[in-house]
Amino acid sequence: MNDALAAGSGERERYEDFGSAAEVALRLLREKVGLAFWMVTRIDGDELVVLSCTGDLGIKSGDTIAYSDTLCWRMVAGSGPRIAPRVADVPAYSSAPLAAVFGIAAYAGAPLVLGDGKVYGTLAGMDRSPRGDELREQQWLVDMVAGLLGAVASREKNANLGAQQLEVEPGEVLVDKLTQTFNRRAWDRILVAEEARCARHNHSACVICIDLDSLRSINAEHGRQAGDDLLAKTANILKRACRGYDVVARTGEDEFAILAVECGLKGAKGIFDRVGGWLQKEGIKATLGIALRNASTGLPRTFEEATNTLINAKRLRT
Repeated sequence: MNDALAAGSGERERYEDFGSAAEVALRLLREKVGLAFWMVTRIDGDELVVLSCTGDLGIKSGDTIAYSDTLCWRMVAGSGPRIAPRVADVPAYSSAPLAAVFGIAAYAGAPLVLGDGKVYGTLAGMDRSPRGDELREQQWLVDMVAGLLGAVASREKNANLGAQQLEVEPGEVLVDKLTQTFNRRAWDRILVAEEARCARHNHSACVICIDLDSLRSINAEHGRQAGDDLLAKTANILKRACRGYDVVARTGEDEFAILAVECGLKGAKGIFDRVGGWLQKEGIKATLGIALRNASTGLPRTFEEATNTLINAKRLRT
């Protein structure tokens, strides 16, 4: 046990975030346990997202796999043991589609559990050659590493439960007083911080932009107070239409934006339709734009793309 811990202690300074911790852990396990391929994954609904891996099995970082096809799904469900030196001896594992596709003959795994007890993902080792029963002696190490990675993931998740929690300099204002949403300064900072988290965990996200079509005319015809009332009412609708951990910001005089975190296409469309429907129901004329995060360009660019779709929607109406 001490030898295995020592192998990782020289790189302790790299345990600064989940990504670096996963890389160190996978190298340690490959060296000490001996299976040829190791991966750290995140459970995303019906899919298993490969966050980091080492070795060659035909699976690479960023891949998504149908969760129910995997040995990990069966391990988390308790249908098979955490250590299977011979996959052929475990019906639940040998019948898994992934075992046949990649020729998996030996398996070791453990769930990554967050502080609230939720299973975040899995740690798994696989090999195309069966192993002896001595592989079971390594379960303590696999479980220990999974526990450490779960703790790091939990710490990061709590630290970012917030995208909404920002360090504020003395005298710095990050909230729009009228609408009680984040202002543009905070919004830009949040996008950068959340993009770093998305990149580490391969999270999806989307940005929705909202432009009030009638604010200027209302200000001109009915006075500034009427316009302020419209802005406050719109902000309340956006907050109600979003999930509790999404971010709403006033990004311009008559513009708002929503950052929907850990949100794919289906969830993004749901929020988009809800926002549009509720604004229409309240008689608020607005134009919306939406864009999904692209890992190669990041969230600041996603905001630009959502703004462009909004502008194009306005042009099509004229």
